Amino acid sequence: MKLGKKVVGLIATGFLLAACGGTKEAAEKVDSGNLAAEQKISISSPAPISTLDTTQTTDKNTFTMAQHLFEGLYRFDDDSATVPALAKDVKISDDGRKYHFTLREGIKWSNGEPITAQDFVYSWKKLVTPATIGPNAYLLDSVKNSFEIRNGEKSVDELGISAPNDKEFIVELKQAQPSFLAVVSIAWLAPQNQKFVEAQGKDYALDSEHLLYSGPFTLANWDATSDTWTLKKNPEYYDADQVKLEEVAVSTIKEDNTGINLYQANELDLVRINGQYVQQYQDDPGYVSHLDVANYFLDFNKKEGTPLANVHLRKAIGQAIDKEALTQSVLNDGSKPLNGLIPSKLYANPETDEDFRAYSGEYLKNDVKKAQAEWTKAQADVGKKVKLSLLAADTDQGKRIAEYVQSQLQENLPGLEITISSQPSNNVNQSRREKNYELSLSGWIAGSSELDSYFNLYAGESSYNYGNYHNAKYDQLVEDARTINANNPEKQFAEYKEAEDILLNQDAAQVPLYQSASNYLINPKLKGISYHLYGDYFHLRNAYLTE
Repeated sequence: MKLGKKVVGLIATGFLLAACGGTKEAAEKVDSGNLAAEQKISISSPAPISTLDTTQTTDKNTFTMAQHLFEGLYRFDDDSATVPALAKDVKISDDGRKYHFTLREGIKWSNGEPITAQDFVYSWKKLVTPATIGPNAYLLDSVKNSFEIRNGEKSVDELGISAPNDKEFIVELKQAQPSFLAVVSIAWLAPQNQKFVEAQGKDYALDSEHLLYSGPFTLANWDATSDTWTLKKNPEYYDADQVKLEEVAVSTIKEDNTGINLYQANELDLVRINGQYVQQYQDDPGYVSHLDVANYFLDFNKKEGTPLANVHLRKAIGQAIDKEALTQSVLNDGSKPLNGLIPSKLYANPETDEDFRAYSGEYLKNDVKKAQAEWTKAQADVGKKVKLSLLAADTDQGKRIAEYVQSQLQENLPGLEITISSQPSNNVNQSRREKNYELSLSGWIAGSSELDSYFNLYAGESSYNYGNYHNAKYDQLVEDARTINANNPEKQFAEYKEAEDILLNQDAAQVPLYQSASNYLINPKLKGISYHLYGDYFHLRNAYLTE
């Protein structure tokens, strides 16, 4: 898996998606003579949409919808390679530090107004401006002056972007970033129409009527309280002829059996399944499975003065959980044990093809004797008995994982009591943002192949550093790896490995649990779905129904 210097192939594409059952590759050609007369489908979502202000979106369920609604300069094709989207092409300077994008002719917002280069200037500045900063502002840290702007050290007018006219958008980087086109392929960096946003005021993005769309679909019947919503084909989309689906009805369904029953009753065309249902339905003609480039982990709130500020307690917890049993007996869905921050298949050294996970090794492996030794050390400080709350999603799978972690910790660390706090997924995310938790179960999937997208979770000033982790050496290693050594794979890998060792082996800031798998039951008549390596669960741009 190599990162090339040209536009195509700038992201890692060495991970093959495993399609099972009677499915075929999403890239198959459309048989126009076999298209169903009505191109309308119904699908499920495991959680509702949180926010659709692209500068503020964080969770994967919402991001999956955002990728359908808001397209940027580039996008991911069926093979997760970057291809032109609203931009028709890009010229990259010889030193890799200047990107000169030219927008397509005739591109429009969903209300028919032109999409211009200034719309990108506005949204990118909004993302990094301290007053309106988004949690993903770090994505633009490679852009000239962006880091200083979001930290209040420079004016946003000094951001290294410009729009000489409506069709040209120029980006200046501090140093070359081989994966930059993958970064601009995610919805967080999609354009926003300044005139429209400001006209909506506080109502912007609160419901489907107060949004403009640049992607293949628009949104209807949604507000912040909705459990259902509808994607509709965007007639103003530049490539609307390629989009076959006219309407996608989406329903939030937390219980697997409910979704399966609706699928079997032909009321759902796509439903995600987990656990026992994976084994039960793996021979179904509509079964599809693939390993995600994503991690699921146990996170600690390390607030000073609390038991979890004790590193020995964290190490005890980190080594007390049998991850093999978790993935094989509790999940049993194709997920794999993970003993590192970075999942496999995310990024390989472009010079040696060595995957970072294999290079960096394993951390916090299950070892009950070591866990109990650390627990004894911790008890000298926190006391013989400790009670902790575990925050988890109230989905079927969330409950199963939480109960398993609870049983492992209480069985292997006598005196430790775990109570489970099950909440809706959006509430879990909110509690984490507000740092209102002790232990929490969470997952992360990168928007691109950047290693930094994972390491940034624990940077001292990161918007995602919910657990109060601070280590100056870790911060410096991560900063050097993503900046001055971004184009020196040997040094970059060494620095990221040392940072991972500090994070997990020295400080036990989180407990990696498993690399997740996605499993679906999909109507065999529904073809052309894309399963990208990064960001979204699936994409329906090229999907269509057959007779």
